[in-house]
Amino acid sequence: MAFPEEVVGVIAQNCVPKQIILYGEKRTLATDQLKAASLCIVVPNGTDKHSLQQKLYLSIVADVPVDLTLYTAEEWDMLLADATSYAAWIARKGRVLYEQRA
Repeated sequence: MAFPEEVVGVIAQNCVPKQIILYGEKRTLATDQLKAASLCIVVPNGTDKHSLQQKLYLSIVADVPVDLTLYTAEEWDMLLADATSYAAWIARKGRVLYEQRA
């Protein structure tokens, strides 16, 4: 599976993400080949994150390990207000791959 385009597509098929953010990539030094990736998915309030995370892990077929971190929109907004939170760090350092249009 091509990363990140096809992975973003699989996520969008399984839920209605508000945002998908790539915040971690591990690459080999010699070839710069991707070895692992971390994605943050912001989902609508009321989403069963645990069940969704399980479903996504089973749906994503990738050549490299993909770690998923899920936040509801309410959690995300609340945590962004705290500059020391992990969510705020993801927002600062990550690259938005997908954003729901209003």
